[in-house]
Amino acid sequence: MNARERLITTFQGKKADRVPVSPFIFLNNIYEMFQYKPDIDHFLSPQDFDVVEKFVAYHDYFGFDVLFSPGLLWDSYIPETSDNWEVTITKEGDADSQLRTTLVKTPDGNLTQVMRFNRSSTYMVVLAVEKYIIENRQDFEIFTKYAPPARFIDCELIGKARKTVKDKGLVNVAAHGAFNTLNQFRKLEDMMMDPVVDEGFYRAMMEFFLDWNMAHLREVIAAGSDSVEIGGNLATSGVGPRFFQEYVMEYENRLCRQIHEAGAFVVYHNCGDAQKIMHLYNDLDIDVWGYVTTPPFGDVNLDDALKIIRPNMALRGNIDQVEFLRQASPQEIKEKVKWLLDKVKPRGNWILCTSDFFFDGTPYENIQAFAEAGLEYGKY
Repeated sequence: MNARERLITTFQGKKADRVPVSPFIFLNNIYEMFQYKPDIDHFLSPQDFDVVEKFVAYHDYFGFDVLFSPGLLWDSYIPETSDNWEVTITKEGDADSQLRTTLVKTPDGNLTQVMRFNRSSTYMVVLAVEKYIIENRQDFEIFTKYAPPARFIDCELIGKARKTVKDKGLVNVAAHGAFNTLNQFRKLEDMMMDPVVDEGFYRAMMEFFLDWNMAHLREVIAAGSDSVEIGGNLATSGVGPRFFQEYVMEYENRLCRQIHEAGAFVVYHNCGDAQKIMHLYNDLDIDVWGYVTTPPFGDVNLDDALKIIRPNMALRGNIDQVEFLRQASPQEIKEKVKWLLDKVKPRGNWILCTSDFFFDGTPYENIQAFAEAGLEYGKY
């Protein structure tokens, strides 16, 4: 099997020739390999660096099966200027820290978003929203009336990735689920209270952004994304099973079903706590769940996950990249990978992966040990 066939077979809940070795790779990993320091304004879409070519080259270097994740422009959820939607962006700061204010003028009033960007390392830029664009019902009504269609994923990049990746793997753009998408516009604390204070308002927002998001995802899938990885890392064990069932699950499922109808697989991304709600994932229309994160960085019990999760759902993750992969010896990493694969192979449908993307400075000999062990011990 080539990597594309191997991943498709696994995503379909069938046994491939071996466990795919597909860690979650983010832009900082690619930039680090090629010693490229991204501009704070263009971290997600560099003007002088070929993300697609270098992403594939990174995977070739280590022998990974490609799951191409870039494409999401998570600083661009607010659409650009259009009719009755005038956008002005003001930037304050320097090459390593920036406060970015987006002002939207409409006939019915103005909307404002404030984001703070910081360079957390040479190759990584992080973002935090300090003021969300939807603070009340009036803001929401203005947005629904005047906002242009969503354009927060680079479809041109996705198309290029599909042509470049070929049989080396799949294009698996990392986006957001229904609940996470609303959080791009509204504070999480407010979202948690909305169903209690005004359930109708909460459901109206979820309905709107589900449709708004999905209309764009259809374009992304048509451009070449074989799969969509939807973020589900906000509605975790912390919200509890009741909140998840009553206020989140329906919308996540509708999004998943529409992604399937559009012709793509669905990967559900919860890289944190899931022990209390993972049994509910069996009722989500998803093909893969990542990232089965155990303590101290998650709360999942691996043995429980192997028993609870339906057998035809692929599982991805579990190797700690925060401490273990950075601090262990190559031999310790090989032993850990062997231990994990010996445990999960009887169930099958496993994708060898870390619990999220590699930190800058992770020793390459450790990453190589991870890859080699996956190939050596992953055969069914």
